[in-house]
Amino acid sequence: MTPFGINAYLMLTLLFLLGTALGRIINICIEEIPREEKVGAAWKRVFRRMRHLGSRYHLPIIGVYLTRSKNSTFSYRRSHREAFVELLNGVIFVLLYCAEVPLSAEALLQDSGLFSEYAPDLLTVKSWMSPVALLNLRYFYHLVLIESLMVATFIDFDHKIIPDGATMPALFIGVVGSFVFGLFYLVPVWFQEPSVVRMFGIYFPEQYRHYFIVEKIPQWVVAYPHLHGLAVSLVGLVVGGGVVWVVRVIGQWTLRQEAMGFGDVILMAVIGSFLGWQATVTVFVISPLCALLVVAFTIFFKLSREIPFGPYLSLGALLVLLGWPKIWPLAERICHLGPLLPILALVMMIMLVLCLLTTQLFKWMLGIPLYWQEEWFEEWTSADQLTYQSGENVNETQGRWDLKTDAHTRAGRGTQHYHQWKNGR
Repeated sequence: MTPFGINAYLMLTLLFLLGTALGRIINICIEEIPREEKVGAAWKRVFRRMRHLGSRYHLPIIGVYLTRSKNSTFSYRRSHREAFVELLNGVIFVLLYCAEVPLSAEALLQDSGLFSEYAPDLLTVKSWMSPVALLNLRYFYHLVLIESLMVATFIDFDHKIIPDGATMPALFIGVVGSFVFGLFYLVPVWFQEPSVVRMFGIYFPEQYRHYFIVEKIPQWVVAYPHLHGLAVSLVGLVVGGGVVWVVRVIGQWTLRQEAMGFGDVILMAVIGSFLGWQATVTVFVISPLCALLVVAFTIFFKLSREIPFGPYLSLGALLVLLGWPKIWPLAERICHLGPLLPILALVMMIMLVLCLLTTQLFKWMLGIPLYWQEEWFEEWTSADQLTYQSGENVNETQGRWDLKTDAHTRAGRGTQHYHQWKNGR
């Protein structure tokens, strides 16, 4: 289902080349965006650097090794990591296309890796898009998310921050794109299993039970696709950012230290604006599993206990897109609970508080400090050295400095009169 009937292998080759070329711009963003706090100023720096992309030293992957040759006249040597980022970006472009768009010309919309029972159906929704257009446009829509996650990931690795310049433009595109096209969602903003809802209505008075006779998917989802697309994006934004914000507040309260940065909140909001709240919650569940091995490694070797969580949120989002056929059936059973989901969320939040408090209790019983503090190592700084020397030179005739300074030397330094006054001459 490639656009314009392009050969599938040619399409994958072109996407790989496009990914590596954009990977060069990703490297520029990783370097320039953290230098400015404001979004506009950060991207001005990026565009200023992009004016010189015509140089052969800016070729993706190959350009890295051209700058490292003995004959290079480039102003700086590009790092091997830049080549890795460009190669990785090209590989992700290919993998994501294979996951989202079936390569066979006879394939159907149902053959897409993102298809589910609740996926948009062009037979029931009036739209100008054909199945080929829907799949390919949604793929490029998701690429915007992937590129934003790439920039945020490596900035977080380098500086332990996720600046707004790496996330806010993608957040805007996520909301606007979802509204304009309307059919880019993975699952509707709301659906439920009618039998579960009816069972929940048994506990209410009989005159209210007719409110619990519901359909699996609300009718307005099909009747107003653009408004529904906007609702998917906005609810995903709020839930994605809200989940991390709640964990951040709970961690601050129980552990007396910042569990997650505000950049992680914005990053999850960006993921939610593209994928919807159900997939975003799934990302949040998968991400700690991705980070678990790294945390165990850092604790075992007594390295820094602070690790950037943004890269693992990004990896979780990528895994959800690539492994949607395997991941979604497990999450779908929970989403069927419908009105019980807010209660489940509240229970999970209370369990998180209890788990953290129990951990603190065990630490107290074992004599382990409850709150981790950064150790302070005493060191002799340049400021200490200058202060010490200035104290030693209050009187140049004392201390361990050269005592043989004559009157001519002191006159050249402008200290002769002070010396005579100090010594009563």
